[in-house]
Amino acid sequence: MEDLSLGKPQPAITDLTRPFWTGAKQGRLMLQKCRRCATFNFHPKPWCIECGSRELAWTEARPTGTVYSHTVSRSVAMNHPAWQAELPVMLCLIDLDDGARMYGQLTGCAPQALRIGLRVEAWFEAISDEAGIPKFRPLRGVED
Repeated sequence: MEDLSLGKPQPAITDLTRPFWTGAKQGRLMLQKCRRCATFNFHPKPWCIECGSRELAWTEARPTGTVYSHTVSRSVAMNHPAWQAELPVMLCLIDLDDGARMYGQLTGCAPQALRIGLRVEAWFEAISDEAGIPKFRPLRGVED
C-alpha cells in the first residue's frame, strides 16, 4: 500500500463512517440524508439530527458551500508535525449548499483572502488505499 498520508493520523473508519471516506476517495461528497425530512446530516450518525428518524440514505451532496467561520494556524497544526509543510493551515466551518455544516481545510487561498461568506468547492485528496478526505478551495468563476 502506498503511504498517501505522509505520516498524518488516519481516521478510524467504521461501518457507520465508511461511505463518507470511500466516497471521498472516489471524488464524491457523500452525506447521510433523512428519508423522512430530507435533512443532510454531518457527522454520520444512526439517526437524523433534525427529526430523529433512523431512515437515512447515503446521498451525494453538492460539493459547494460558503465559509461560516474560520481560523488560521501558523504553527504545527493540530499538534502534529506531519502538517508542518502545509502551514499556514486554514480550517473552516462550511455551510454546504445542501444544508449541512461541516469543517474542512481550505487550500488554494492566501490567508488574507479567507473571509466569512467566501464561496468554496470541495476537492478530494486520497489519504489511504480506502479513504479520501474532502478539502475546499475558493469556488472558481465566482466574482466577489
